[in-house]
Amino acid sequence: MRRQLLGLGLLCAVACGSPPPAAYVSESGQAQASRLKGDPLEAARHYERAAALADKPRDAEEARYRAADAYAEGGDAARAEALYRGLAAQGEGAERRARADFALADLFETTGREAEAQTERDRAIRKNPDFGVARDALSRRIAYLEAHGGPTRVLAYLDDLGRALSTSELGEAIAYQRARELDNAGQTAQARDAYLACATAYPYPGGAYWDDALFRAAEKELTLGAPDRALAHLQRMLAKQESASFVGSYQRGRYAEAQLKIAEIYRDVLHDPARARTELRKVWQNHPSSRLVDDALFQEALLARTAGDQAGTCAPLSIIVRQLPDSRYVPCAHLLCSELAESPRACHDYIKRAAGLP
Repeated sequence: MRRQLLGLGLLCAVACGSPPPAAYVSESGQAQASRLKGDPLEAARHYERAAALADKPRDAEEARYRAADAYAEGGDAARAEALYRGLAAQGEGAERRARADFALADLFETTGREAEAQTERDRAIRKNPDFGVARDALSRRIAYLEAHGGPTRVLAYLDDLGRALSTSELGEAIAYQRARELDNAGQTAQARDAYLACATAYPYPGGAYWDDALFRAAEKELTLGAPDRALAHLQRMLAKQESASFVGSYQRGRYAEAQLKIAEIYRDVLHDPARARTELRKVWQNHPSSRLVDDALFQEALLARTAGDQAGTCAPLSIIVRQLPDSRYVPCAHLLCSELAESPRACHDYIKRAAGLP
């Protein structure tokens, strides 16, 4: 038994790793205490001493990174820069080198070295496109270019970046941001094409912008006078939800909105109120937890009322009253369907006006 316990201890020492030196732990604790006291420069010095005492490269690099952050916070930009540059050049882990690259750009920005910050941020993005922080850096780079050159400069930058990084983790964000920039510039057809290209290149389920790109492409089709193509893009999105429902599918942010948009196209563009009512009901049927459910059901009731269908008017309102008692439409339900009990709350005037109620 004793021999087995000794064996387990040796295995743990190998697998779990030995604890860091006591002196390292002490300096790290003092660094944290100094930061809590509001003395970042003292914290930085403790972190540097901890780095010197660490027996593992990973611990030493983490301590140096925290020291650089503390020096930056305390106003010693020169020391912070030296540490960041050292980590970026010699750090063992790719993630730590990437963090140092992006942190160096942030340091330049906060100390008023804007031109150097932009150069460093662009270099960091191109060098480290597969790290999560690159997306935030890209957004900040775009914002700067937008403010100092407008859409033309942003598009030129994204075109160049896309050619270099299309196969990286950042490729999808670049493609999507390019479509958004075309959209903001009023280039409707080009934006539509770019959204569709993004959705095709980075499809469900991996594409982070897939549903948003299809939704925005549908909006552009409506602007271009092509409702049938808009419907096709929205139905393409919802088809993925339906095909995945048998094995479990998480809800994409645009699913319920896409279903509501389909109903609105049938109602407002194709002037098919009967089909619109069917599509409005699907918001409740297929997306019962969506914040859009009560809007869709109320709009369905209004269409039924216009068609002179009293039973069809009461049916969606009954769902609202029973299933969504906190909805803003509950106090208005009795005004459209006398079979439903009156609410102690008053129907808002703006809802009355929109519904044509007295």
